[in-house]
Parts: sequence; C-alpha cells; structure tokens
Amino acid sequence: MATGLFGVSWTEIIDFLLKLAPAASIVGGILAARVQLRSNRQINAVMIAKNHYREMLDAFLKNSDILYLGSNPTSFAELKKDIPRYRRYRTLFTLMSFAMRELYLAMDLKREKNWEHMIRVFISLFRNYILSPEDYGPYNHQALTPSFLAFLMDTAQNFEHSAARTSVAQYLKHETRLT
Repeated sequence: MATGLFGVSWTEIIDFLLKLAPAASIVGGILAARVQLRSNRQINAVMIAKNHYREMLDAFLKNSDILYLGSNPTSFAELKKDIPRYRRYRTLFTLMSFAMRELYLAMDLKREKNWEHMIRVFISLFRNYILSPEDYGPYNHQALTPSFLAFLMDTAQNFEHSAARTSVAQYLKHETRLT
C-alpha cells in the first residue's frame, strides 16, 4: 500500500478530513456570521447617525436666524449679549456636535469625501464659538471622542463657512427670520 503524507495512508487522511468537515463548516459559519454582524452594526450606525442628522437639520431650519448670527466675529459678539438667543445658539451647537460626531464615527470619511465636507461645513457655522476658550473650554471637550475633537478643532481653525465670508449675518436682525 502506498504511503501518503507523513507515513499515514491516504485513506486515513481522507477519513480524518471527512470527520473534520462538519467542524470546519461550523467555524466557517461563525466567521461569516461575525462579518455579517460587523456589517449590520455599520449599517445601523449609519442609520442612527443619519436620523440625528435629520433632527439637527430640522432644528437648524427652525432657528436659522440664530444659527447664522454666530458665523462671523462681529455678529457672534452681538449674539453673546442676548442671553436667550445665545442659549439657543449653544443648544444648536450641542445638537450639531452630537449629530456630526455620530456621522464622523459611522462613516468612512476617506472614501466618503462628500460627507466629510458636509461635516466640516456644519462645524464651521460654529467656528467662533469653538475657537473661543471662554465659551468652549476644556470642560466641554470631555463629551467628544479624541479623534472627533481633533477633527472639530482642525475644522474650526482651518475652514471658514461661506456665510461668514459674505457677511450674510450682518443682514439678519432681531425682527427678520428666514423661512
């Protein structure tokens, strides 16, 4: 009889492999389930992030008069003097930072450049607030993950919203409200 591998006959090797087949299929099934679970987690994370994004957009639409007042340093200084409106502005920042953090963590921004740019645009609306150490100090940084905080600070320092450049905020007065 011909010797197989390592001095074991081919018949014994085939019998051994046939006995291992059910265990191998179970291990393969477990690995496939883990991949599927990871994929489902990613899909769920994106769906949750987009729901927070929609809620943020709704709040921004209802408070657009205040949102743009913080877009340049002059109107931001005036906004800080009006305490009730400034509180609404900070609430909008909280909504934005939570929604953008969820999107930042759920999306692969290296492949999804349009989402990265959208996140930067919304962060830049609060540029003056973020860069003000008296308004957005180290205590506030604790609520954000370190990677998103670095992204937030980098965006605030290096990206300016178009509304600030065109000074659209100077035309928004207490009486006017975008509809």
